Amino acid sequence: MSTKSNTAVSHELIYILLAILALLSIATTFLSISPDLNNWFIFGIAAIMATLVAIQYMGLKSESLLVYAFFIVPIILFAILVVLTFLANPNGPRIF
Repeated sequence: MSTKSNTAVSHELIYILLAILALLSIATTFLSISPDLNNWFIFGIAAIMATLVAIQYMGLKSESLLVYAFFIVPIILFAILVVLTFLANPNGPRIF
């Protein structure tokens, strides 16, 4: 019989996943792809890592829908900021 609780196993699994994703984000810099695509990969990996941390360590698994609503608004605003930043790239499409 195992002496570890489910929480400890979950924390270890999330820690291992975060370490793998961190190494993967570093490894994307060595790929021969365009810098813009590389940035999208890194932002995607960072979003996955932030979601894992928020769900596991911030206790969002057991919260009500109101907390999720307050959590979603900053994420949407951040997504808008990221899209506008990529659109303002001198080599990319201009919106202003």
